[in-house]
Amino acid sequence: MKLAVLSDFDGAVALNDTFENVAEKFAEGDWRAVDDQYVKGEMTLEECLRREGAMVRASKSQILHELDRVTKFRPGFDNLAEYCKTNHYPLVLVSAGRDFVIKYFLTRENLMDKVELFAAVAECMPMGIKFDFPKLKDKQSMNFKDDTVRHYKTRADTVAYIGDGRWDLQALRNADLRFAIKNSKLAKLCKEQETQTTIVANFTEVVTSLQKKMSERDSQQGESE
Repeated sequence: MKLAVLSDFDGAVALNDTFENVAEKFAEGDWRAVDDQYVKGEMTLEECLRREGAMVRASKSQILHELDRVTKFRPGFDNLAEYCKTNHYPLVLVSAGRDFVIKYFLTRENLMDKVELFAAVAECMPMGIKFDFPKLKDKQSMNFKDDTVRHYKTRADTVAYIGDGRWDLQALRNADLRFAIKNSKLAKLCKEQETQTTIVANFTEVVTSLQKKMSERDSQQGESE
């Protein structure tokens, strides 16, 4: 395949961070302290999510009811989904959030048939949310987001990644085409670390950039043949 497009969900596709919304509303404990430990490199992404999830005391219906009124998609995501479907490029959401939350909103926006999902299976239990993470395919992967990029790089000529947070940094670094949401933590980190990244405010800008990049690559390949 020529291109695979991977994107984070919270803060990228969704304008809000659904994980943070749920933690602020339902978590019993200092989930931000756990977040800080991850930032300091004291635990893996998967361990961070497990510990934070264990603090959340809420049912699936309570979580979806809370999020439904505050969650909107970033403009242009439907354009990206249509662009990928038309060209037979996989569009994959790679998320540290809850799978049932993402599926709910993809269904709400009539996009379920245009998007693949790669996320932990989350189950709401009396003692918190339990996460079941996909097994890493590459032992060198830093986390499951990075692992998904590595996996698609074995299948596609070009892998694009779109993200907004610190959790996206390693996956973004390994992608061929890198996009960070304007004014996001990821955009700031890329600037600090001089990681070449295209800054975007919406997904229409992503589509325009991808069209240009793929056209350029097709032209280069044609000249070399």
